[in-house]
Parts: sequence; C-alpha cells; structure tokens
Amino acid sequence: MVAALAALLPVAAQAQSAGSSSSFMDGAKAGAQLRSLYFRRDLPASTQEAWGLGGWVWGKTGYWNDWLQFGGTVYGSAPLYGPDGRGGTNVLTAKQDGYAVVGEAYAKLKYKEQEMTVYRQMIGRNPQKAEGVRGIQTDMNYLGTNDTRMTPYTYEAVMLNGKLADSLWYQAGYVDGIKDRISEKFVSMSRFAGANKDSGLWNAGLQWQPQKDLWVQGSYYSVDDTIRIAYTDVDWVNRISKESYYRLAAQYTDQRSAGSNLLTGSEFKTWNGALYGEYGWQWLQLYGAAGWTGNGAAIRNPYSFGPFYISQRIKTFSRAGEDALMAGSTFNLAPLGLTGFSIDFSIADGRHAIADGTGAALPKWREYDYDFIYRFAKESAVPGMRLRLRYGTVKEDFGTRTDKTDDLRFDLNWSVNFN
Repeated sequence: MVAALAALLPVAAQAQSAGSSSSFMDGAKAGAQLRSLYFRRDLPASTQEAWGLGGWVWGKTGYWNDWLQFGGTVYGSAPLYGPDGRGGTNVLTAKQDGYAVVGEAYAKLKYKEQEMTVYRQMIGRNPQKAEGVRGIQTDMNYLGTNDTRMTPYTYEAVMLNGKLADSLWYQAGYVDGIKDRISEKFVSMSRFAGANKDSGLWNAGLQWQPQKDLWVQGSYYSVDDTIRIAYTDVDWVNRISKESYYRLAAQYTDQRSAGSNLLTGSEFKTWNGALYGEYGWQWLQLYGAAGWTGNGAAIRNPYSFGPFYISQRIKTFSRAGEDALMAGSTFNLAPLGLTGFSIDFSIADGRHAIADGTGAALPKWREYDYDFIYRFAKESAVPGMRLRLRYGTVKEDFGTRTDKTDDLRFDLNWSVNFN
C-alpha cells in the first residue's frame, strides 16, 4: 500500500503543472481536534491515573479534476500529569509518556458517488444515522475508531465506499494493519487480536434506508485463522410530533473462530443479541436496553469499542452466558435557564456470566454512570467546545465478597477549522 500511495504522488505534481491546481489547492482544508482528558480509575488492587493534552491536526487537498485527493493527520498526546506506577489509562503510554504519530496519510480516488481510500485512514466515520436522537453506540459496527480517550484507532487499508442506490450505501475493503490509540506503530489485524500470525482483515457491509428514520445494516469481517464476525442491526425512529418521538432498535452478532483457531487454540462459536428502546420529549430522553450473549464465549471486539447497546463506562456486558439490562435518562437543562448544560444517568446489570472454556460462574456486575456536560454556544469565543465531567462505579458480586471500581474523568473536546 505504501508503493500504491507513492505511485500517485507524481500525479499530484502533474496536477498543478497542468493548470488544475485551482481546485486542488483552493479546495484544501485543515483543522484540529483539541483535547484534554484527566482519567482516574480506582481498581480493587491498584489505581490508574493520568492527565493528557493533545488530539490531532489534519489537512486535506481539494480534488484534482474531481477525482483525486490527498490528506493526512498527526495524532498525539502529551503528559500533564502521569504518576509512576499508575499507567494503563490509555491517555498516555503504559510508562506514562506522550506519543505522536502520523495516523492518517491517504490518497482518495472518487468517481461520481464511489470512493476508494488508500493507505493510512480512519474507518467508521461514515454510517448514516437518525438525527436528533441519542447516540447509542460509540462505534456502529466491529471496525471503527474506539475513540474514547485522546486519539482513535487508525488503519492501513484499501477501502471502498459509496452509494449503490438512493437509499443503499456500502463499505468494503482489505485492512492490513491497525494503530492502537497510544501506539506509534501499526501491527497486523490478526496479531492485534491476539493471534501469533500476520494476517489482514477482509470486510464488507451494507446500510439501507427503506424509509425516513428507518435504518438497516449488516456487515461481515474475516481474519484468516483468527476470527469471523457477522453483524446486523435495525434502528427505527417514529416522530410523534415536532417535540417528541420514540425509537426501537435491535442488533445481532454471530462470532466464531476461523481456520487454524490461532486466537484461542481451539474452536469457539458464540452470539450476542440486544433490544433497545428510547423516548424523547423536549428536554427529556428515557432509554433502556436488554442483551444476551451465548454460552460459547464472550464477544470479542478488538477493532472497535463495539456496537453493543450495553457498553458502559467501565464494563461491556457481553461475557459468555450473560443476561444484561440497562436503563437511563438524559436531561437538557436549558428550560431551567442553564443553556448548554445536560445531565445523563444510567444503570446496567449483568448476571449469569460464565468463564470461557471452563464454564465457571463469574461475578454479577452492576454499574452506575453519570455525565455532566456543558457545550459552549456557536456564538461564543470557543464555539462548540464541550466540557464533560464523568463518574462511574461498578460493583462485582462474587457471592462471598464484593469488589468495587470507581472511574472519574474530566475532558475537554473542541473541533477547530483553520479555513
């Protein structure tokens, strides 16, 4: 893929000499995602703690002759506070150091509504979704950004995406490597998942909108001798009035070993299903979900945060055999004169989980999560900046004892366009 990108570079130079530099250069854009995150997690036997400042700076050209574009992004995080012995936050490296890396460096080729992106890129930003409702998934499938700290996953890949019809989108391609959030290096997809082999990931997916506010998607992922994943979901929003709606969604995952079973050393097969409901009215959103995982194994999501409806601040409720419930609410405080402020609260409960392989009973989980959010107005000096205070706590009931984990975070997130 490096060679493929390099082969396209002379074309860019030729574009300017051929008099097509106007759209190529005048259409260029750049910007930054500025972030700061303080993270502290008090585990039963240790503490993880760090504070970082960073984010990313990006740039891209316009399209030469409406078909060729180049772009790149530098990602990084610098330590503001990183006490020794408290690594593991994924805000900084395990040794509490900062990092910087060229996470994106791509050529994008476009023909009408079809695009091909080559080399280093972010994947998972383009699925269509309903507007004016709660974001129920950090990543909408099993190949995404896992953007829950300072910087996201990025990939070395060749990806195709576009429209097959007015209401039908696709994404497909081959992913050779992945860069972890705090890493400066890319590794193969199989090795990142835990297999002792270098293999890439083949993937394909469709997203269909048969009518307004109804979305159906499905995707498939395969890594040789490592893992195969099939995923589908449906998401429907019914607008009762201009001020209220209700929403219903469902998802299903089939996951199993592949080929030589290098991930675990033996064959495995499992599944996960979930239902989600939401009601919104003016300043209030009420939501809830129920999920179930097969006894064969816990669901793995090495290449994204996971599309699960019940992925909480500390725990993801997709252990083998687990039955999970979640309920929550979001309050917009603008009617009280607190424009820009909102509060979110949720509780999740997981039971009947068993250990992979042995079938031994695992502890019951109950997690409580709280978010206090302020967004600056577009007319302010820092338009769109978000400040967020987050607290979560989970209790693990072993029957003979109960362990507790507390999670505290404060983050700043601001998107800035340079032109």
